[in-house]
Amino acid sequence: MANEYAKVILYAYPYLSALSDAVGVGAVNKAMLSFRSQEDALQTAETIVEELAVKSRLMRLEDAVNAALSSLSDEELYLLEYKYFRRKRVLREKYAGYCMACSERTYYRKQCAVLKKFVCRLMQQGWQEQTYSEAFGSFAPFARVLDALKAGREGAITQKRARKERGA
Repeated sequence: MANEYAKVILYAYPYLSALSDAVGVGAVNKAMLSFRSQEDALQTAETIVEELAVKSRLMRLEDAVNAALSSLSDEELYLLEYKYFRRKRVLREKYAGYCMACSERTYYRKQCAVLKKFVCRLMQQGWQEQTYSEAFGSFAPFARVLDALKAGREGAITQKRARKERGA
């Protein structure tokens, strides 16, 4: 249960750049249309500043994840790519023909080990569970992923894949 924040980060990683851009565009739009706001000027300004702060935190998180991933081996990156990122283009281009010679049980052990290693690397970058909670506790996209993980619906987060696809 303690590593769920890291799983949320891993599932969101391919979208962090797009999320930060969208939050930034939303803040700009909110500022440009502030004359239509039903709130007073101070509340509108606080909302805009909070959105810009979320964008900044997303960018810092992306930098931390990139630093953590850069310290992992190719096999560990493949495991993360396969389970969490699921970027088909990367799997086809970078890992084309890559086959892990291990049993299914060993595969799950390796997944657990690489998750723990990733958590340690995140902690080295300053992202503990408490830091994550303070930064993104109320951020809706991350909250939905965390709710799915806590409800045991991890498979609903990602695309379905054939069981035999793991080794190819």
